[in-house]
Amino acid sequence: MALSSPLSILLLSALFLLLSPTASELLESSSFSAPFTETDRNGKFTVPNFLMAGDAEVKKTFIRLTPDRQSKRGTLWSRSNVGAYSEVSATLTFRISGQGSKLFGDGIGMWLTTSPRPTQGSLHGMDAKFEGIAVIIDTFKNVEHGQQHRDVTLLINDGSTEAEVGTEEVLGCNVEGLRYHEGRDDFSTFNLSRIRLLYNEDRVVVEVDGEGQNDWQTCATVGGLKEKLPKNFLSSARFGITGTTGALADNHDIIALQVHTSHSEAKVHAVEQHETYQSADELQVLVHDLEHQLTSIYEKLQNTISKLQKQEDMIEDRVKLLESTVLTGVESKMERRITNLEKQLDRKVQRTVNKAQKSTQDEIDNMKEYAEKISDNSGWRMPFFFLMLVVIGVGIMGYRHYRYLIKSHLL
Repeated sequence: MALSSPLSILLLSALFLLLSPTASELLESSSFSAPFTETDRNGKFTVPNFLMAGDAEVKKTFIRLTPDRQSKRGTLWSRSNVGAYSEVSATLTFRISGQGSKLFGDGIGMWLTTSPRPTQGSLHGMDAKFEGIAVIIDTFKNVEHGQQHRDVTLLINDGSTEAEVGTEEVLGCNVEGLRYHEGRDDFSTFNLSRIRLLYNEDRVVVEVDGEGQNDWQTCATVGGLKEKLPKNFLSSARFGITGTTGALADNHDIIALQVHTSHSEAKVHAVEQHETYQSADELQVLVHDLEHQLTSIYEKLQNTISKLQKQEDMIEDRVKLLESTVLTGVESKMERRITNLEKQLDRKVQRTVNKAQKSTQDEIDNMKEYAEKISDNSGWRMPFFFLMLVVIGVGIMGYRHYRYLIKSHLL
């Protein structure tokens, strides 16, 4: 009878919840894993509770932060803060792969920061002046960093200065198997790597499973976080992931981010995840490989189309330049020709006018001479008569010359 009372049932239910593994240990608002089935209004796959920016694109079996192309950036950022927990563990499952056998880069960043949104910058896609924790996966061995290069780097920053990689003070490790060459015959989309971030209020540990074989190694440990990060840091912090390429490139793909409020639960889940990948049948492998290959083909087509578009734009610009050059040359040539014709016309008109003036003057002189001869023989009337005839004759000749010039288009 006692067990049937409402209070007894409530107590038994609470005991059952305490003793059994619960989904509450997995922070759903900060976690995701393939396959991705939710879509937006445009029919594209999305990651629930996460913002996506840049070149990031969600496929069904993975998230591609950047394609194997130069100068790309992709970001995934949680919409929610972690919350008021004493500890948290985050396991990032990813794949870095590409066609390059010797030259490739840059990498992936996993962030636990107080920034509500990703702030673009030079530190693997983020502002180096961040407040929080960053795990940088850098596949390009920069010769400028020399012996200070780390494949995996742990950074702690209070937001007052810019964090740097490749310095003597930076903690991290070098790991085999973080990057896969797609040209190998044994390449598979189940070639994965994992990073695990274990955080409590005063200590953070980074562990790496380079080849996804559940073979974890401790990469870096930092204590004294209470002095470096704000109080109740997790209440105002959230997770984010960035991927970048520069002059060199790779595919940076994310498979899952699992955030737990218990370190032990996170480690148990990591074992289960490994067993799940190992037990994948041929059909599952085929589906993953097919989507990966189709994505690569699509990206190559897009890249080719982009190059052709650029070439078309260049050709169009050259044609416009050629048209402008030809038009300018024709206009300049026409102007010179018109100027020359005007000069020739002016000279011809001047010669005609001069000739007419000379002819008229000669006629006048002849008339004067004749008039003078007559004047000597015939008194004043005959000279006057002949002078009138001269004036009339000159007028008639001038009129004829004027009509001639009009007809010849010289005036």
